[in-house]
Amino acid sequence: MDVSIESRRALMSDLLLFDVLLIRGGIRTPDMLFPPSDCAALRKLLDAIDRSVYDRLKKDCLVYILLKWAWDADGRESNPGWEPKFVEERCIPPQFASLAYAYWLLDTGSNLAKAVSILCDARLNRDYVSKILQALSLSSSIPPSATYPPPATAALIVKYIRTAKPPLTEPDDIDLYALSLTQVSFMDAWAYQRTFPEGSETRERVLSKMWGGV
Repeated sequence: MDVSIESRRALMSDLLLFDVLLIRGGIRTPDMLFPPSDCAALRKLLDAIDRSVYDRLKKDCLVYILLKWAWDADGRESNPGWEPKFVEERCIPPQFASLAYAYWLLDTGSNLAKAVSILCDARLNRDYVSKILQALSLSSSIPPSATYPPPATAALIVKYIRTAKPPLTEPDDIDLYALSLTQVSFMDAWAYQRTFPEGSETRERVLSKMWGGV
């Protein structure tokens, strides 16, 4: 488990979605706690989650993700009967369990298409857009010289943004969406860049990247 977590964390700029959730709950330096190296370290992590600022429901969701890592580290559903029982016993609403599952899928990179399908549920929140897009951008092996995502990756990114409609405010997120659109439909990408004011820095930057990606 440790190797897969650390390698995935490195790919995601040393910050998994699970790390982000821990930090938001007031748990500093999550990399010092996760992954736990032994039972004592696991207890320390569980205690930190219990002392976090989250309510009981969100704490249970963190434990759910943690145990998914421990039991299904390679993306396999090796304990298909456990999760429904845990969700039922802890009274976790379906949309919360689904969102936790989607975050775990994004962190493991095991089934990003499934994660996108879950995130497109209108009941779910639209947090952590940049981190989600970063995880999706890793769905394919991108050559160092590439300036745009491969078609399969682009399709996932476009589906997520078009269906879930998360707010795009960061330049990198806007650029990634524009480049993904270029791969899926250049006309749609052209229409997207026109949504920004003529002569604006964002429009000029997006146009430059679009032409570099075709």
